[in-house]
Amino acid sequence: MIAFLLSLLTGVSAAASAAGTSACSNITSQLGSSKVTSNKYSLDYVGSTEYWNTIQDDYKPSCIVYPKNAQDVSTALQAIRAADSRFAIKAGGHNPNTYYSSVDKGVLLDLSSMTERSYDPDTTLATYQPGGVFGDIYDYYVQYNRTVVGARLAGVGTGLALGGGMSYLSPQYGMACDSFRELEIVLPSGEIVTASEKSNPDLFFASRGGGGNAYGVVTKYTVQSRPIGQLYAGNIIYLFSQKDDVISAIGDFIKYNTDPKAAIIGTYEKLPTPDLNLNIDEAIIMFLVYDGENPGDAFKNFTSIPSLLNTMSLKTYPEVVDMPIPMSTELSRGSNMFRVGVHRADNGSYENALDVWRNWAESNKGKYVLLSLDFQPVPKSLTDASKAQGGNAMQMPDGPWFWLNYLITTPPGMSEPDYNAVQASYRDMVASVDNADDLPLFINDANHDQNPLQTFSAFSKLQEIKKKYDPDNFFADKTGGWSFA
Repeated sequence: MIAFLLSLLTGVSAAASAAGTSACSNITSQLGSSKVTSNKYSLDYVGSTEYWNTIQDDYKPSCIVYPKNAQDVSTALQAIRAADSRFAIKAGGHNPNTYYSSVDKGVLLDLSSMTERSYDPDTTLATYQPGGVFGDIYDYYVQYNRTVVGARLAGVGTGLALGGGMSYLSPQYGMACDSFRELEIVLPSGEIVTASEKSNPDLFFASRGGGGNAYGVVTKYTVQSRPIGQLYAGNIIYLFSQKDDVISAIGDFIKYNTDPKAAIIGTYEKLPTPDLNLNIDEAIIMFLVYDGENPGDAFKNFTSIPSLLNTMSLKTYPEVVDMPIPMSTELSRGSNMFRVGVHRADNGSYENALDVWRNWAESNKGKYVLLSLDFQPVPKSLTDASKAQGGNAMQMPDGPWFWLNYLITTPPGMSEPDYNAVQASYRDMVASVDNADDLPLFINDANHDQNPLQTFSAFSKLQEIKKKYDPDNFFADKTGGWSFA
C-alpha cells in the first residue's frame, strides 16, 4: 500500500512538473524570453521566490513570468489553462498562507514589472498597476499632496487592498477596497474586462474584499485619492508592567473615540528569552497616527502612561508607514503565520484575549521567535465611510468593534512535526477566544483554515459570483486561495 501511494504521489508530481514545463514553453514562445525565466540561479528568480513567510521560499515554480500589462497576463493564463498547469499570482508576497502567492512545479505570475501610475487632477482619481509595494505608491502620489488608502507598512504589496486593506486613514475613508472606482481584471478565461459600479458590478462587488484574485487577476486599479499633508504620529513603547493601563486605554479608544482622523494599532510583543521576573521578554508598542498637525486629546490616555520611548512628532505619510523603522516588513521576514479574531467592544473582551494569549506564550517558551497580538479598532466612522461608498464584500456592521491579529514566528530549522504541533496548539489557543458571531473575520490576517469568507453575510452571493466568473473552477483548482465551499 505504501509503495502504491508513493508511486501515485510521484506520478502526480511528475504530471505537475510536465504541465508546468509545457505552460512555460508556450508562454516563452508567445511573450519572449525577456518576460520569462526558469533559471533558478538568476537574481530575478531568486528574488521572486522570496516571501515574507520564508517557508514559501521552498516552493520552486517551473518558470516565472513578468507581465507588463493585462494582455501579457491574458496570454499567460490561456497557456496555463491549455497545459492544465498549476500557477500563482504574486504582487508583494506578504500573505503567509501556502500557495496563495507561491507555486511548486507550475507558473508564477510575478506582477512586479507592472508599475505604471498616474494621477488625474480634475477627477482626483489615482490609477496604478499592481507592481511594487504601497510605499512606492505613496512616494509617487505625495508629489501631488495626495495619497491612496492602502497598507500601514510600506513594504506590503497591493494585493492587500483586495482583501479589504486596513489603513491609518480608514477611520476617515473606509477600507482600501472602499476607494476602488474601477478595476481592470483578466478573467480565468483570459478575457480582459472592466469592473465598476456600472460595468460587471457583481465582479466589482466581489473584488472589494471578497477573496483577492479569486475571480481573476487585477491588473489595474483606479481609486479615489485622498489629500495628505503632515501627520502627528509615532510609536510609544511601554514595559509590560503597564499592560493593564494600556489595555484599558485601548478599550476606551475603541469604545469612545469619535475623531476619524485618529488611528491606532495596539501591539503586545512576546520574545522567547527568559523574563528573569523583570518582564524583559515583553513589550507593548503603540502605533498612534493623527491625520493633521494637532491631535488634541485624542491620544491623551496613551501619552499619560509612563513609557520607555515616545517618538511622536510631525511626519510625512511615507515616514508614517516606515514606523517603527524603515524596511520593517523586509526585516521581519521569517517563518511567519497569521490568525485573526473579531470582537465587539465589550468590557472584558480585551483583557480576556490578552490573558489567554499571554498564558500560551508563557507555556510555550522556545517554540517561537516572536509572538505579537495586535488590537485593530473598527470605528463607526470607518463603517459609515464604507457604506457611503457602496459598501464592500464584508458588508461591515456598524462599529465600534475590533479585529485581533495573532502573529507567530517560529524558529528557523524547526522539524516538520514540531512545526505542525506548535501551529496546532497556537490555532487551538486562538479558537478558544470566542469570536463575535455577527462580525466578519479580516481576510488580510486570516489563516487558511479559518475560512473567513464564511463569516461574511454576503457569502452565498460571493459563491454565485465565483461560479459565474470561474465556472470550471480553473482558479479554484489550479491555484491557492480562500475556500468558497
